[in-house]
Amino acid sequence: MSIKQRSQNIEVEGFGVSYDRHMLYYQQQILVRQLGLRTVLEMPSFGAKAASSLYSIGFAKAGCGVTLTDLDEKMMRYWQELWLESRLAVKEFVDYAKTDFYDNQFDLAWNFVTFAGLPDKNAYMQEMIRVSRRYVMLISCNNIQLGYPLHRAIHSLFNFPWNHGETRYNYIGNVKRLMLNNGLKIFEYGTIDSPPWPDPVGFRDVRLHKKGIKKIEYDWVVPVIEYIKTNKFPFWMDLLRTYDISFRKGYWKLPFSHLFYVIGEKEK
Repeated sequence: MSIKQRSQNIEVEGFGVSYDRHMLYYQQQILVRQLGLRTVLEMPSFGAKAASSLYSIGFAKAGCGVTLTDLDEKMMRYWQELWLESRLAVKEFVDYAKTDFYDNQFDLAWNFVTFAGLPDKNAYMQEMIRVSRRYVMLISCNNIQLGYPLHRAIHSLFNFPWNHGETRYNYIGNVKRLMLNNGLKIFEYGTIDSPPWPDPVGFRDVRLHKKGIKKIEYDWVVPVIEYIKTNKFPFWMDLLRTYDISFRKGYWKLPFSHLFYVIGEKEK
């Protein structure tokens, strides 16, 4: 790839994605303390219109050993910038329902929004339960929030193929049911990433789809890494986080939140 091509494919994550990552970072700090986590599996760990391989950084920063099933090698530099590469292990699998992890190998097995695109959700869930000692967490896009009709309209208006997986798993009740049907009990659920703008805003979404999200290898610039490194987040992020984290549990922020989470617990 030429220098000119590389410069054209550089993509800086916007303020909305940075806020997503900010919220995940603080939620993970809380979960490590609350659940006593030491080992975490993220499977799969590829990105959704953003840099992949970075969604578990909050767990690693809080002291956990993190295993990813997919690693974008270009993103390793961010783990190194944060001096966290020693807490990272990587495994590659073609079938996420059949891995060679040990039974009960991890304290938490989790996924960020991409499980909705996997072919057999029940087989995947059974594998996540098998390799987890106690907890499984799924974070999903929230189709109840006010920006969802805009998202669907963008795909329809510009004739973009729907590439966000089965939309039924963007509803919290269906994710809870998936866990319950596979033998988990619901430990906690709620919403995170609840800023005062709809998701998506629109313009960036259109541009990325036109360029071809899956066809182009982007060189992602991830501003939140610098915030984590210096432990200095923009004031507006800290202000929103205070509200967002404090009221994360339950349903009441669903009309405004971009993401929801469900944590399942294995029966003892």
